[in-house]
Amino acid sequence: MEEVAQEVRDELLKAATDGFIDCGKAIAIARKLNIDPRVVGKACDLLHIRVRSCSLGLFD
Repeated sequence: MEEVAQEVRDELLKAATDGFIDCGKAIAIARKLNIDPRVVGKACDLLHIRVRSCSLGLFD
């Protein structure tokens, strides 16, 4: 099973509300940590955090 880096986990859990995170917040975390947004997306999957308010309208 894949693991989520502690720094990414901490940021996501801090930003998520009721198991959801806005797309913009997820992208901001990726920029803050200087990592690919896909890494944050994968971490969301592993942590069972759902993305909402997607900039592309994919997850609404």
